[in-house]
Amino acid sequence: MMVFNEFIKARGMMNKIKLLLASVALVPLSQPVLAAEQVQVLETVKVQSSALSEKQKIQKKLLPISEEVPRTELITSKEIAASGATNITEAVTHRAGVDVQTECSICNAKAITLNNLPGRFTTILVNGIPIHSSASAVYGLEGTPTNILERVDIARGAGASLIAPEAIAGSVNLVTKAIDKDEGSLKTELGDDGSRKLDYFQGWAGKKKGQFLAINGQYRLHDSIDSNGDGISEFTGYDRKLAGIGLGLGDLAGWQTKLRIDMVDERRGGGATVLSNDWNAIKSSTTGNHFDWSKGVNASPVANGWFVPGTNTFKPYNSGMGGWSELIETKRIQHTLISEKTVGKDSYRFAGAYARHRQDSFYEGSVYNARQNQSYLEGRWKHLFKESALTSGVSYREEDLSSQGVTTNGTQVSNADAYSYKVPGVFAQYDFFAMGGDLEVNVSARHDEHNVFGGITSPRMLMAYTHNDDWTSRLSLGKGYRAPTSFFEQDHGVILEATNIDRTGLKAETARNISYNLTFDNSHAAFAKQTQFTTGIAWTEIDNMVMLDATGSSTRMLNAQDTITITTLDATLAHQVMPQLNLRVGVEHSRYDFHYQAVPSGGNASPFLFARPNLRGFLGADWESGAWTWRNRATWVAEMDLAKFNNSDENPVYNFDGSPKRRTSPAYWLVDTRLGYQLDSQWQIYAGINNLLDYKQPSVESPLLIDAAGDMNVTHIWGPMHGRHVFIGTELQF
Repeated sequence: MMVFNEFIKARGMMNKIKLLLASVALVPLSQPVLAAEQVQVLETVKVQSSALSEKQKIQKKLLPISEEVPRTELITSKEIAASGATNITEAVTHRAGVDVQTECSICNAKAITLNNLPGRFTTILVNGIPIHSSASAVYGLEGTPTNILERVDIARGAGASLIAPEAIAGSVNLVTKAIDKDEGSLKTELGDDGSRKLDYFQGWAGKKKGQFLAINGQYRLHDSIDSNGDGISEFTGYDRKLAGIGLGLGDLAGWQTKLRIDMVDERRGGGATVLSNDWNAIKSSTTGNHFDWSKGVNASPVANGWFVPGTNTFKPYNSGMGGWSELIETKRIQHTLISEKTVGKDSYRFAGAYARHRQDSFYEGSVYNARQNQSYLEGRWKHLFKESALTSGVSYREEDLSSQGVTTNGTQVSNADAYSYKVPGVFAQYDFFAMGGDLEVNVSARHDEHNVFGGITSPRMLMAYTHNDDWTSRLSLGKGYRAPTSFFEQDHGVILEATNIDRTGLKAETARNISYNLTFDNSHAAFAKQTQFTTGIAWTEIDNMVMLDATGSSTRMLNAQDTITITTLDATLAHQVMPQLNLRVGVEHSRYDFHYQAVPSGGNASPFLFARPNLRGFLGADWESGAWTWRNRATWVAEMDLAKFNNSDENPVYNFDGSPKRRTSPAYWLVDTRLGYQLDSQWQIYAGINNLLDYKQPSVESPLLIDAAGDMNVTHIWGPMHGRHVFIGTELQF
């Protein structure tokens, strides 16, 4: 337990541990508590319950060596198919503790947030391999198709993954399909706003175990959307092409080996793309005014500019279409290889990955072209004892980024945000069982020798107690760290006029997390209406959170001086009302403890740039009868205190008419519905509406802003950018 001394040293940490342990002890014995997994989807298959011997319980809990992420929430391929999601950001919506955050109103950069922490703290894994960086995840997340996935495992909390200590918020593990029979699908979809989708997947099983071939492709189109008529889009248009191939080699000298190659080719454009689809014309348009600043809510009184807030100084806009457009080309190729072998009580795993990521972009007159390489190697050994297991291994992760740019005044910028990280690591994990196999304890630690930030040790401990067939408790403690990469992860593209990024004295971000979860699941019981209930609390404390101080042509990355804490509570209840109808309700509440920090230039900066809600509610209803399926999801987002994020007394922001931006956002509902009909065993047709109520932020307040000096920005975001979206489609299974 000495590896957890750092927990005790943290302010108030021991008191919080005692409080959580006490809360476990006070749960009534007549209603045993919490499950190791929060399964948020009701399956229709019931399993006959039977008593397990102690030996069987232990064997059941000693997971195969391929299970590297402790599962907390599971999104199955069935749930993904029912939702109609075609990429990972669509698949994780309408879930407590999980959200997709838009970080730019022009290019619509997105991030997956866990426990309401910034998206850069979420680690994306592919079959347990960390092969996404902050740069690639900015636009690369939507480049992961769902038709290749068997499931998505979401683990929340610092140190949630043994091989990904940088998952301060948690990890999202994308588990690809293992093909054991010939299968395929073809999906086509048409929607408004120029939306077009074509999805293809096919897999062939080999004659021997583990042999297969799978290919997939996806083509998606969508127009840019300008809902307030000012000529600047709020939803970014895109042309996205995805392709992949998976290969299972079967048994090679006792090793089960599989590999994947995935490719992304995307063009997305926002801003003046609603006026022109000619990117060259937009880039070359650097003078004049092509927009109407008098359109929209709280717009300027004149069409060709605005007045500096609080003054009569007129600021005309004269930067052409290019001055308010963001055009991004992303190309990525990713390779992963996994080979596993079991000999008696010993299991071995080798994993390797390499990704090459290229981004060529035009940000409001600035040019930013980046090249990134990532590689990962891992070797692991696991040995089963009578009632315990020991896992140990080594890993090596390498990540670099280089960039070339040109500012709006023509200054050449070379490698301002470049970095090269080399991180060898060692890890060990010990699992043991007590109380007849009902209590599982998992203690692990890893040590990374970071070439820039030095040696960092990340311990964690998980305890799961199965009270009976229905109730299970899980308590986890973990520590994680994150090596800052560049301003791209924090304020992408907005300050590309900087010719220098100053990292003097910059430290790695570190976090400690305690979480407790309680789950009830009676889906194993025959003849019972299935009910699943999960509730939990997560407390995260972050030191050295990275902020930005932009002054002129130099930008400084610095650490917040104060510790920041975020506490999140959530609960979800799913119940099978009748064989045809499943209902779901959930709630999530978060509390942030931080304040604006003084920066060297004399200003103040917030460690959180993007507004997050303190309270969200969730409703769901699924009807399945005969050939019909009807899926409904609704999320209620409470008012947000915008003054705590991007509109403070220290840094006020304004509308184009000079009025102050909202300090509190309105509450709103997002409602999605999808109806499907199975024509025969292979063909299905479907239709649906996303954002049924057509609620969008630009109808209430523009995401664009001006500061006290009259300079523009694009990050006043608290609501959806896309209004109602109607679609129809068909899917063929073969």
